[in-house]
Amino acid sequence: MRFVRVGIPLAAVAATAVAIAWWLGDATSLELAGFERPVELLAPGYLVLLALVPAIFAARVLSLTDLSRLQLVVQATLRSLVIAAFAIALARPTWVTEHHAVATVVLVDVSDSVTDAQLADAQRYVDGLRRASDHVQLVTFAEQPRLAHAVARHPGAGAGTDIAAAIQLAFGVLPDGFVPRLVVVSDGNQTQGDAELVAIRARELGASVSWRMFAAAAAPEVRVASLAAPDDVKAGSPFDVTAEVWSSEPQTVTLALDQDGFGNPRLREQTVALRAGKNLVKFPSVAPRAGSTRYQVRLARVEHDTVAANNTAVTVAPVAGRPNVLYVEGAAQPGAARHLTHALEHEGIDVTARTPSGLPRTAPELAAFDLVVVSDVAAHVLGSAQLAALDTYVRGGGGLVFAAGESASAGYAGSRLEAMLPVRFDGKQVVEQPNVALALVIDRSDSMAGDKLEAAKESARATAEALSPRDRIAVIAFDSGASTLVELQPAANRMRISSEIARLSPGGGTNIHAGLKQAYDALAAVDAKVKHVILLTDGVAPPDGIVDLVQEMRADRITVSAVGVRGAERRLLEQIIEAGDGRLEMIDDLGQLPRFFVDETHLVHKSALVEESVHVRVAKRVELLERVAIDTAPALRGYVSTTAKPTAETILVAESDEPILARWRHGAGTVVAWTSDVTSRWSADWLGWSGYPKLWGQIARTTMRREVYARYELAARVVDGTGVVTVEALDSDDRFVNELDTELAVIDPATGRVKRTLAMQQTAAGHYTARLPLDGYGSFLLEATHRRDGKIVAKSVGSIALSYPLEYARSTPDTDLLRRLATLSGGHGQPDAARVLDAGGQSVPAREELWPYVLLVLAGLFVLDLYAKRIRLFGHARHATRDAVRTSRM
Repeated sequence: MRFVRVGIPLAAVAATAVAIAWWLGDATSLELAGFERPVELLAPGYLVLLALVPAIFAARVLSLTDLSRLQLVVQATLRSLVIAAFAIALARPTWVTEHHAVATVVLVDVSDSVTDAQLADAQRYVDGLRRASDHVQLVTFAEQPRLAHAVARHPGAGAGTDIAAAIQLAFGVLPDGFVPRLVVVSDGNQTQGDAELVAIRARELGASVSWRMFAAAAAPEVRVASLAAPDDVKAGSPFDVTAEVWSSEPQTVTLALDQDGFGNPRLREQTVALRAGKNLVKFPSVAPRAGSTRYQVRLARVEHDTVAANNTAVTVAPVAGRPNVLYVEGAAQPGAARHLTHALEHEGIDVTARTPSGLPRTAPELAAFDLVVVSDVAAHVLGSAQLAALDTYVRGGGGLVFAAGESASAGYAGSRLEAMLPVRFDGKQVVEQPNVALALVIDRSDSMAGDKLEAAKESARATAEALSPRDRIAVIAFDSGASTLVELQPAANRMRISSEIARLSPGGGTNIHAGLKQAYDALAAVDAKVKHVILLTDGVAPPDGIVDLVQEMRADRITVSAVGVRGAERRLLEQIIEAGDGRLEMIDDLGQLPRFFVDETHLVHKSALVEESVHVRVAKRVELLERVAIDTAPALRGYVSTTAKPTAETILVAESDEPILARWRHGAGTVVAWTSDVTSRWSADWLGWSGYPKLWGQIARTTMRREVYARYELAARVVDGTGVVTVEALDSDDRFVNELDTELAVIDPATGRVKRTLAMQQTAAGHYTARLPLDGYGSFLLEATHRRDGKIVAKSVGSIALSYPLEYARSTPDTDLLRRLATLSGGHGQPDAARVLDAGGQSVPAREELWPYVLLVLAGLFVLDLYAKRIRLFGHARHATRDAVRTSRM
């Protein structure tokens, strides 16, 4: 029986719990209908406690108490209601009601364009709202918003106004359950952000945006609003730079204009009488060269002004027209560069003339020029960094003209520069008309005895073998004096020369001067195109007169190289080859000595100058010869013998068919080789020829960096601190050009470096747009590159300038913006406290918790449950009465 009284209630609890869990399923809330408004249980899982109700009834039914069955039912019902109330309270019953209380956030502009008096008025306005309501919060803002207790400026952050950011912050601080109200206290001069877009969002959230503005005391103000140059600036052509100056009152000011960082107050200052409002002041100007030119205008003197930060404006103008050529001239004679410089300038080309040391060592520095001309520069003068920069520049699309000159007669064979050129320095003239005179001056002092002298003999024989039969060779030996072993004779006499070299034997002393003097005497009277001396020594000699002698030899076109073997004085030999324009080799391994003699012989042989009257003729008529009467050109007086490379385009040739003018493509650039010179040595007769400027102007223009692209119009403006750049792409038939891949580069005009790049998006037919964040102040060049299938099809150039923060660019309030904010969001203009705090019939839904009321019901039920448990209400149970009668009878 006891098992029955316990087991049945437990089974009822389990069954009911399973049923309730199945009924609830995965629900996280439960809505109850049948009330004044829907009631929602937010934690319905607690309803599983209702599973105790069947157990309570079962326990009452099986109870052995003498209470009447009716009272047992009442007790079970009250106990079940207590359990049910407790479960419902834990399930968090709620319903939605309407609230009409107002919460307000006041947004106060504390930027530099707002005066201290206006901020004081704003503080009083906020204080009045706070006295009328406990639900008022304050946000102050300039470039950035922040929560605040009082109206005060943000340190170092007042040069901007972002109303949109302030409204977005207000969204986050508005409390739930209140009618939201926003009040913007500002002059409306927004410099960043999109307040109108945020106002639309405020309306969607039910938050109206009202505005309040306090009048500012009048203050005198002058600002330079902008500086502008024409869109079509050309180098050398006059144009006007226009400054827009705004003044709050008539007054006289002085404006100063700087160009490219160089001001000239006497010519660039203007004193003007301003009227109230906008004034335009023009400055005459000329751009000195192609590329760009920068301007800055400032108020040099002003009578009445309040803000100094807006007294300067800048701009940059892209400059088209005259190309810019870097001309590197290596010839030593004074004024050598003036001939080609004058010819190019006559043809409308700007020229920057430098010595070889002025050739830049980086490609970005070379990028400032459209063409580089290298003239009469010896191979050893140009450093590896300069050659690498030149190679990169040409491969990237730059142009190079190489004018050989006398200095190019040696050292270029196999060099990096020769690899760039359309010719090789191993011309036919050397093979077909050899005319080299070579003298070997060999030390035979006692220190040379043995291996050194034997190596010298072998080197002399190898040299004779390396010369062509028509070349001439002499061998001179010296010790304390000098003697000729091999008289100057054709190298074809190889047997005789070898036997005479074998007579070389050691002596005593070292007199280099005597050996060089005898070589000078032997070569001076010879009619040879190349005259060269190779000096071999291992000793130390008196330097007196040696350098002077070598300089005399060089003046007679005799060059001198030197070889030092173990024990030789390097410093003296260095002085000799510097004066003799030759090479120096210090050799420790005697086995390498013949190799140097042969290499030196080949070098001299290959770099022979052709110094004779040469009439050029046209090998191929191309565009650079148009309107140039080459047939009337006088004779050249010489050139460097070269051979055109297989893929080169040979344009002008000598009578021997050797190239005078040749060109080819090197990477994306063009390289031209002119094997004569551009100075008065070989081109002396050409300098006075009428076709000289025309020819060189056309050589330069057809070789320089070319942009064979279309030009699409680019426009740029500053809107709320952001650059808006647009390009209209129209072809030659005024048809829209679509589906271009367009990249915009922002370039610092001072350095020519790209500061950033960004993609331009097509927004309409032929219309491409980009928004450019301006994170600094100044002027910038803009270059848009348009590609299709990876290839450049067009370019666009322009400029944009932001001279100073937009906070200082406006002197009058923008009430139009504030009115639009109120219209878009349902707010009001200039509202007082009562209007701001009036809900106007507007309400917001709010969720109200009902569990406290359920607990009150539970408390009442609990009291009734205790009462029913302690007091007999309906007499005894029937079985209890029968038991009592039966007991009395017994």
